[in-house]
Amino acid sequence: MKYIFSLIFIINTIFLFAQDKDYTNDKDFVGRWDLGLNFGVYLPSKYHAKFYDGSEENENKISYVFGNKYWYEDIKRELNASDTVFVRELPTNMRYNAAFQVGIYLRRTFDNYIGFSLQFDYSKLTAADVYTLEVDPNYIGSEPDIRIYNIWGVEERINIDLLFSKYFKTKNPIIIPFFEGGLNITSTEVKEHKIKVENLEYSLVNTYINGSYVPGAPQNSYEIYQGGMGVGFSIAAGIKFQLSQQFSFDPGIRFYYQKIKLEGYDVMKPAFSIFFRLSLADFFSSYE
Repeated sequence: MKYIFSLIFIINTIFLFAQDKDYTNDKDFVGRWDLGLNFGVYLPSKYHAKFYDGSEENENKISYVFGNKYWYEDIKRELNASDTVFVRELPTNMRYNAAFQVGIYLRRTFDNYIGFSLQFDYSKLTAADVYTLEVDPNYIGSEPDIRIYNIWGVEERINIDLLFSKYFKTKNPIIIPFFEGGLNITSTEVKEHKIKVENLEYSLVNTYINGSYVPGAPQNSYEIYQGGMGVGFSIAAGIKFQLSQQFSFDPGIRFYYQKIKLEGYDVMKPAFSIFFRLSLADFFSSYE
C-alpha cells in the first residue's frame, strides 16, 4: 500500500512541477539527441520455458541423468532407495519468473516530433517448476513413495530494438505522450539447465557429446552453446515527463512479438515489459 501512495505522490509532484513551467520553444521539449538508461520488468512468454521441462523430445532430457548408471546409483544412495527410482511426472507448469530489465538507448528526434532510436536491454531469466520421483515401486499393500524436486533453467537475453517513434503535443508541454515501434532482435543464451535430488545437482546439458559420464575416466568435456538470434517486432506507448530542458522521465509499456532461438521452440510468441527511462536530451550538442 505504501508503494501506491508513493507513486501517487510522485505523479502529483510531476504535475505540480509541470504547471509551473512555461517553455515556448518546441526544442525544449524534445531534444534532437536523447541518450539514456532503461529500467523495467520483463514478462516473457511461458511457451519458450517448455524448453527446460526435461521431456524426451527436448534437446536437454531428464533421462540424460537417470540413464547414466553411475549417476543413477548415486541418486539411489542419496535417496536411501532399496530397489529402484524412476521419474514419475515431468513438469507441467514450467514458466519464467518476471525478470529485471536494464539497458541503454539512443534516439534522434526531428522538429516534427518524429524520431528513430536504437536500444539494448538485458535480462537474466529463470524458468522453474518441479518433477516427481517414485522411490521403490508400489508393491501390493504399500503406498508409493513419491518425492518432489526442482528443475530449472537460466538464460540471458538481450533485446535489441530499432524503432520509429512519434511524440504528441499536449496543452501542457511538460507531458508528452509517445508511441514507438519497429524491429526487435533477441539474442538468447542458455547459461544452465539443472535438476536437484536432495543435496545432489545435475546438469541436463550433455557436455560429453557422444559419450557419457564415467567417474575417474579421462574424458573430454565441451562447452555447449544453446541459443541464438531471433527476429520479431515490438511496439510501445508511454508518456515523456520533460522535467527540464535536458532531463526527462519516461514511463511506458512495451509489447513484443518475438522469436526466441531455443531448439524446438523457436517460434513467434508475445512478451511484455513495463519500463521507465531516464533521458538526457541534446547530450551531444551540449558538448559542441
